Amino acid sequence: DGKLLFMENEHYALVDALPYIDTQLGSMEVAQQVKALIDEEMALFEPRDYLADLPPPETKLLSSEAMQREMARVEAGIPLGSISIDRYKVEEPTGMVAQDHGAWRKAAEAAQMQLEYNRLRLTNLEMLERWGGKAWIAHSAVVRASERVLATEAAGLRAAREEVNKKRKLDHVSCGNELRRLAHELERYRQDNSEVERGLVQVEAEVQRLRQAAIDRGVDIDDIDPEFAEQKKARLAEEGGGGL
Repeated sequence: DGKLLFMENEHYALVDALPYIDTQLGSMEVAQQVKALIDEEMALFEPRDYLADLPPPETKLLSSEAMQREMARVEAGIPLGSISIDRYKVEEPTGMVAQDHGAWRKAAEAAQMQLEYNRLRLTNLEMLERWGGKAWIAHSAVVRASERVLATEAAGLRAAREEVNKKRKLDHVSCGNELRRLAHELERYRQDNSEVERGLVQVEAEVQRLRQAAIDRGVDIDDIDPEFAEQKKARLAEEGGGGL
């Protein structure tokens, strides 16, 4: 379905990094903090089978009957038998076997087989002497052509990788600029809020001073300060209730 392996992890979208602009990772203190967080997470991490949802690979060669027999032999711990070279030996029948026509026939067949092997070796040497140089030159041309094809493919892959890295870097730089802008905006809002809070404290102090001055001078400000009038009524009600 085109789903990447890391997408199977829960909350994978929360894992993000901006390595092109995260310069703090170079400091020893931050590196230690990151390592401590990773160690803490790994202590609680329960590994799972990441290949469980993937189809098994096709192993046609390993599924052959010969390979199955060999795997069964290895699993059973049976040692590998040595190669028999008896068929390549040419020996004259001796003793009681010397009178056996079948033994002489087998010896003659072995001699004929060895003669045929030697004839093939001689033919191969003659072909190598005659065509070996040209065959090597042709093979070298094929190898050089394959090398050029692979080099071109590798260069294309490196170029595609560089394009991906450039795009990532541009995206990271753009995100970094946006993050810095938001950070500056947040800091400005914090400063504005701090200034507003200081202003409110000063205004509240001035209001309390004016209220106290009105009380000291016997000036009725209930009609212009309803909040203060409500506070007085509540205070009087509490004092009356306490007296009762």
